[in-house]
Formats: sequence, C-alpha cells, structure tokens
Amino acid sequence: LALTVNAFVKMDNCHPELFDAIAKAAIPIIGNFNSQEIAITVSAFAATRHATQTSKLLFTKISDELTANPAVLQDWDDVALVVIAFAFMKVRHEGNELIGLIGNEALRRKDELSLDMRHLGNLAAAFSYYHMIPCSKDVLELTYEKYQPQAHGDDVSFCLENVADVFS
Repeated sequence: LALTVNAFVKMDNCHPELFDAIAKAAIPIIGNFNSQEIAITVSAFAATRHATQTSKLLFTKISDELTANPAVLQDWDDVALVVIAFAFMKVRHEGNELIGLIGNEALRRKDELSLDMRHLGNLAAAFSYYHMIPCSKDVLELTYEKYQPQAHGDDVSFCLENVADVFS
C-alpha cells in the first residue's frame, strides 16, 4: 500500500478515491507496517495535502499505534522520524503526543543523529509547529554546529533563517 500511494505521488497523479481506499485498507493493518512503510505513507498523503476524514483517521491510527508503543521509535532510523514529524505538520494533524515522543527520541540520540541540513530543518520546523520549543532550539543548535553557514553557503543560512522565523 505504501509503495502504491507513493508511486501515484511520484507521477503527480492524486486520485482522491484511490487515496481514500488506501487509507481505509491501511487503517486496520497499520500496526504491521514498518517504519519505512509508515514514513512513505504519511509522506505521500502529506505531499498531496489529501485531507479527507479517512486520511485523518489514518493519521490518528498511526499516532495512536506509535504512542501506545513508543519503544518502537528507538529502532527507527533518523530519517523516518523526521519524515513522520514533518508529514504530521504538513497535514496539520493534532499529533502532539507523537511529535513529543519523536522529539524525545531525537534528543536522546542527538549526538548520533545522521541527518542532512534539510532533514534537520524539517525536524526543527515540526517541533516549532507543535510548540515544542526546547526540541526546536536543540535541533537548531545542532544544525548550526553541524553545518556552519560560512562553510556551506547560503543553503544553510536560508534554512536556519526560515526555521528561526518561528521563534520571532
């Protein structure tokens, strides 16, 4: 299901009926999805901004599953955590508890995070959107430490400025 919905997004071809059918099919089995499948699914729905009652139920089910078993996040790769947090932000889903768990996990592995500048910026943006300012500031500091603007040009400065706008 994850690959199907992702393929339609890549073809820039969003069929609302198909996305609703995929959401309906995924809801009862989402607990069987691995981190990559969940990340691909939420990213695809977020990319299309497909916001129906069914897709909202899918995001709620994902949030419920992960908050009920937060230890599973410890086994997920860094990028999957970012993709999920950013997708929840893009669809404006009320996943504060899940984003808080992702924030705790990101901070737990702060010194070992293997994320590029874009992913760090997306993570900080998601934390900011959900008003998790301590997490946002920690990720911003990590971004600045890891990617010094003078060493990486305007891309890093632009990223830091955009995310920092949330704090002003």
